[in-house]
Amino acid sequence: MTETLTEKPDSQPLDQIIGAAVKSERIHAGMTLAQLSSKASVSTAMISKIERGQVSASLSTLGALAQAIGVPLINFFAGTVERADVSFVAAGEGVTVQRQGSAFGQTYKMIGRADADHVKMESFTVTLEQPLGNRPVYQHRGAEFIHMVSGEMTYRCGEHSYRMRAGDSLSFDSSTAHGPVELHSKQVTFLVVASHSA
Repeated sequence: MTETLTEKPDSQPLDQIIGAAVKSERIHAGMTLAQLSSKASVSTAMISKIERGQVSASLSTLGALAQAIGVPLINFFAGTVERADVSFVAAGEGVTVQRQGSAFGQTYKMIGRADADHVKMESFTVTLEQPLGNRPVYQHRGAEFIHMVSGEMTYRCGEHSYRMRAGDSLSFDSSTAHGPVELHSKQVTFLVVASHSA
């Protein structure tokens, strides 16, 4: 009987992990292979092989590349360390925050926050009460997910409005103008999960 072993993503060879990190940092810095080669005094052929994980670069070479890019050497090894950014909030807890445009009758409570690679995520519970009054229109970078917990409201997203009840969800590009426009119950509570690039 023959067993087939499937390699897990986190068992990727060390040279490939480091190479991918070098390439990512170089691109993030807006540098071409030729520019990095000139600044670090390492041949473009060698840098290309390092980025593809085809060679095991010495620490001195990686140090020269890190210095030329302008990042700490440890950045190249970040992917080799198991990372878990965890946020636990017990029921009924969380941090009440004041958002732009917040006023009486509305409560924002942050219940989670996490950073992973180049992405940031925040989650809130939002409670709105009558009267709703004039509401600001929100527009920011990233993506957003809304899930109704209780009550009923009309929520605008771009040119469309959605009548949302408990259990309904809405996902959208946060750069689209959005926000609640009318409450159909005395109080509504909904969950918001927002993410954007770091």
